Amino acid sequence: MTKGKNLEEAPPRFGTNLGILLEMFDEYQNDPSSVSDELQVLFSNIQSGNSNLKGVSNADATVVKNLMRLVDNIRQYGHLKADIYPLYKPKRDQQIKLTLDDFNLTEEVLKQLPASLVSDHYGERLSNAFDAITEMQKTYQGPIAYEVSHINNTEEREWLKTTIESNVKRDFSTEERIELLKSVARVEGFEKYIHKNFVGAKRFSIEGVDALVPMLEQIIKISNENNIHDIEIGMAHRGRLNVLTHILEKPYEMMLSEFMHTDPMKFLPEDGSLVVTKGWTGDVKYHLGGTKITERFGNKQMISLANNPSHLEIVAPVVLGKTRAVQEVTEGVNKPVQDFNKALAILIHGDAAFPGQGINFESMNLSNLDGYSVGGSIHIITNNRVGFTTEPYDSRSTTYATDVAKGYDLPIIHVNADDLEACIEAVELAMQYRQKFNKDFVIDLVGYRRYGHNEMDEPTVTNPMLYKEVKGHPSIELLYGKSLVEASVITEQEMNAIFEEVNEKLRQAHDRIDKSTVNTDSDMRMPQTVETGYDKIDTGVSIERLKTLNDNMLTTPEGFTVFNKLQKILERRNDPFTKDGLVDWGHAELLAYGTIIQDGNPVRHTGQDAERGTFAHRHALLHDVENGAQYVPLQNIEGAKSSFDIHNSPLSEAAVVGFEYGYNLHNNQALAVWEAQYGDFANMAQMIFDNFISSAEAKWGEKSGLTVLLPHAFEGQGPEHSSARLERFLQLAAENNWTVANLTSSANYFHLLRRQAHYLGSDKMRPLIIMSPKSLLRNSFVSDTIDKFTEGGFKAIISDQYKKTKVKKLLIASGKVAVDLMTELSKNPNDEIHVIRLEQIYPFPKEDIKAIIDDIKGLSEIGFVQEEPQNQGSWHYIYPLLNEIKPEKVKLSYYGRPHRAAPAEGDNEIHKIVQSKLISEALNI
Repeated sequence: MTKGKNLEEAPPRFGTNLGILLEMFDEYQNDPSSVSDELQVLFSNIQSGNSNLKGVSNADATVVKNLMRLVDNIRQYGHLKADIYPLYKPKRDQQIKLTLDDFNLTEEVLKQLPASLVSDHYGERLSNAFDAITEMQKTYQGPIAYEVSHINNTEEREWLKTTIESNVKRDFSTEERIELLKSVARVEGFEKYIHKNFVGAKRFSIEGVDALVPMLEQIIKISNENNIHDIEIGMAHRGRLNVLTHILEKPYEMMLSEFMHTDPMKFLPEDGSLVVTKGWTGDVKYHLGGTKITERFGNKQMISLANNPSHLEIVAPVVLGKTRAVQEVTEGVNKPVQDFNKALAILIHGDAAFPGQGINFESMNLSNLDGYSVGGSIHIITNNRVGFTTEPYDSRSTTYATDVAKGYDLPIIHVNADDLEACIEAVELAMQYRQKFNKDFVIDLVGYRRYGHNEMDEPTVTNPMLYKEVKGHPSIELLYGKSLVEASVITEQEMNAIFEEVNEKLRQAHDRIDKSTVNTDSDMRMPQTVETGYDKIDTGVSIERLKTLNDNMLTTPEGFTVFNKLQKILERRNDPFTKDGLVDWGHAELLAYGTIIQDGNPVRHTGQDAERGTFAHRHALLHDVENGAQYVPLQNIEGAKSSFDIHNSPLSEAAVVGFEYGYNLHNNQALAVWEAQYGDFANMAQMIFDNFISSAEAKWGEKSGLTVLLPHAFEGQGPEHSSARLERFLQLAAENNWTVANLTSSANYFHLLRRQAHYLGSDKMRPLIIMSPKSLLRNSFVSDTIDKFTEGGFKAIISDQYKKTKVKKLLIASGKVAVDLMTELSKNPNDEIHVIRLEQIYPFPKEDIKAIIDDIKGLSEIGFVQEEPQNQGSWHYIYPLLNEIKPEKVKLSYYGRPHRAAPAEGDNEIHKIVQSKLISEALNI
């Protein structure tokens, strides 16, 4: 680049780098050689007045320097003085310099300078720097405040700056303005009608951030223009009923019926356009979601609002998972094919919850990861300025609720919720950015909350200063309506007619409800298909098919070099087919996955270090040691009808489990598997298990077939790497809500995965929780010969042959402790003891165990053996079940660790002593 050309292009290049340029100018003044040759020429010419810059040749260097600093400050800090607060404007201590006086600049001086010196975007349409600064101040300090200077990617930052500064005030047509008024009239009219007719009823009103609904409408319209036909929305309570009514078009009759405790399903549209599922126990109305097929915004679109419990932000990763599933093609391909334009995720947050709930950090971290990206989500914070009763100064350590998003390089804009047209401009910019860069965008919708946290709460008790202003503040439909009247867009009579029309529609809907049909069903019986559970099915696969599959999995591309030690491990996977070799756990799993995708069910497996496997047992993805190339054998097998996908997840549990749950909700034909690095890591996702996986079907009629692998066994690794907290999953087990298993056979694992895949997408589908092994991964006792894979199916219990006339003591155990018992018995056989390996703990295989108990005539004792402390593990769940089926005179005993606060011992040598004693006592006659 020539020096002349560099000078010529200098003004447009100042851009967002003004601060850096100013620092360089200071360095130049102290030492000219400290900057590049080009900058030396630029700075010297500006100082001497000999610059080739248009209109700056005679500019005083200090004026230019101060102007550059003012421009930089406006871009970076203009948001602090922006008109984004409808009321209760915060007091700020920052003394930010944002005026001409702050930099000793005057209107007269700036009028002598070109507009392009402020920004090249103003050069063509403004005559001088003063006009440009004036417009820049309006842009950055108006009802929309921009925070984009923190973004590291230069292309994104420059595009945002250019777009923001090139935009002139959007010209809304008369039709658009009237439609916006009608939209907020519907929003406010609905809330006011409920408030008047159902006094004190909880609805978590949208009033104060009403603009959310027209913003969503605009996003959906833009999505339609971009051929995005699926919109996935996640939100907590605030405004949810309004979104259901006016975005998902849930009839007023249905919503009012829920307030009246009558059956809303009588008013479900008969055309099938609206789907609302319902569980047998149900949930409160402001947790419910639905799916709407609509052509209201142009082409046919599906709009979905996810069911959400009271854990506020926890739905975010679920929505991301659903969105990813919509975007992927998994049928007829070896690897999923993703199209970001197939679906858009919209996540609506609360201002206190967004920085307060860790799930948001985890979810935002997923945004650009290969296994989890959805091509950009739109985040809207419905900023009420208060969390329940807590003021911002007690709920966050940052200036804005959005500041946490800066760490993820997300553009942030704050917009005044009372400026309806500015709100529309905000979402238009957000969608432009999403479509161009496929990244997340955050909109802080700054408003207020008309009433308390719920409508029975009196907020003045705790937030008197805020509510002094709220109580006298007009609602948005009146503000906007009167502004249109003043602008002669409509008359006052036309405005009032719009308001009355909304009220009349609500009144008519209310009148159509039969108030005598109150729901009194207290039995809440689960559906028959759920109650009957799984059948015993044959999941065997022919030896010929398994061998071909195995050969495919052991074939790598020509020139691909596998690490030599791993190559030997892989080659041993031929042994079960060529000699008397055994199929270990990891091998069995990959064989199961291969047959499942051949049968037409896609497989998605994620987790921390899942590609290799935490215990180096899986090796589903291979690395070339020479060049780092990657190869996934299961994406290159014969006869696959669906895709295989595997990803190492971030070091996250809650968001990743939520994501996989959401993925499986939409693609319920996929075997979606999440694997914990260690089972106790599931603790960090407990709310996903509690509020979604275990109870979603009972609450919301929401079915999942998610499979969860939780490494579990007491092997001397201490209290945090022993227990997957089996007791918690059993405590939540009821109404056939999931399967809980702890296995001792690789073939049984193979058959269990295939059974799980068999029921995917059916009414009987349910999640699967597996206490997966650690040391058993390579234990020959657990490994099986290939014939065990070719016939039969999953066994809820494994009971080897016994001499029923000699057995006196029957032991029941699961997982590693069962293997320990069997191993010890193999060294010291005893016909008086028989061990049942309990493979499926829930649903409890009562009849299978009872048949063995009844078959043993001289039985004197039934002992349940577990590794976990007595207050943990299966004992409290299983004791009453065994007590029901044992003969009256047969003793029921517990063998295991005593009650403990911690799951396991910390010292490996102590562990060995305790474990040996446990086994010895159980096997003592």
